Amino acid sequence: MKIVIINSTGFWSMGWTTDAPSQQDAINALTQLGITVSVHEVKSRTEADTLFSSFAKNASNDPCLLWPNAYQVHADNDTEEPVWLADLIESYGLPIIGNQAKALKNVMHKDQCQQLLDAFGASIPDFIAVEAADIDFFAQRIHAKALAFPLFVKPNSLSTSKGITQNNVVHNLEQLQQQVVKVGEQFGFPVMVEEYLPGQDITVSVFMTGDTPTFLPTYYDTKIYDDPGAVLDHAVRMRDWNDGKWLRVVEEPEVLQKIAKTAIPACQAAGINEFTRLDCRFDRNGELKVFDVNGMPGLELPFSTTVWQMIVKLHDHTEQDAFKTLLSLVLYCAVSRYSTFTLPEKAQALAHAFIQSNQITTDEEPAAV
Repeated sequence: MKIVIINSTGFWSMGWTTDAPSQQDAINALTQLGITVSVHEVKSRTEADTLFSSFAKNASNDPCLLWPNAYQVHADNDTEEPVWLADLIESYGLPIIGNQAKALKNVMHKDQCQQLLDAFGASIPDFIAVEAADIDFFAQRIHAKALAFPLFVKPNSLSTSKGITQNNVVHNLEQLQQQVVKVGEQFGFPVMVEEYLPGQDITVSVFMTGDTPTFLPTYYDTKIYDDPGAVLDHAVRMRDWNDGKWLRVVEEPEVLQKIAKTAIPACQAAGINEFTRLDCRFDRNGELKVFDVNGMPGLELPFSTTVWQMIVKLHDHTEQDAFKTLLSLVLYCAVSRYSTFTLPEKAQALAHAFIQSNQITTDEEPAAV
């Protein structure tokens, strides 16, 4: 099986790998799984069109799966909006690893994603998205939404907890206004204001492995805080694993059932068709709520959360072997959508072994995703 990784100049920071050394780790692991890997970098839409056109012409003789390492590529004209890489790949009818363009667009901005989840009936915290012009109308909007303090303030379009500190939990109108202005001025509007969820952070990797997804859920422990309900701030998020932050596998059957029942509707609403990582917390009433959906989870060894989840889960394996299992699951999801591709035997075995040993049973049959 052949994979072609597509990098996009200027857009590495949002990719599943953010630099060449991390990507080389993935290439090495894929090669060891029996997969042929090549890499191309495109600087503009014209370059991307030329590349994808050549792949389309050779698809019958030299089939390959394209794996975009970015959401977008620069347009040819500096005044134009960037172009979505997955849109271009799909326009040529080429097979793709990862979520399709529609899902990536759905999760890019938190306010739009949460609106979709809410309309679908998925479990999310109550929220409002605040524009700069709305700042003088906080009281009316909070009252209309029945939001109660404490509330949580966060940027609308950032990842890795950027813009998050413990000050983002606010307890009155004055604090709320100050924090919204601060976040908006630093990171842009709109700013998300949502129900504060006091439960511990739970991050859940979801793999679309057939009628029933496969889950990898972990608690995010931040033991440096006295408050067990402290939010995960950017300074801690950027630390090395086991230096102020830890992941611990979720094992309680009742929590696992709630994760399955919460994650499936969230994925359906966002249009996730391969894999994602959801962030959740329990609210004051014990309901699990999704507050973030990741369209292109990081796959950097060993830094990325999804990678460390697998390392912690497969604690009796080497980090490299756990990484190979994770990549095998990602590829299993893609190959399941395309009948022309077959995973190499080793990757197939690793994916099957993980899927079979990590099924979550629920009281009711989950809908297919």
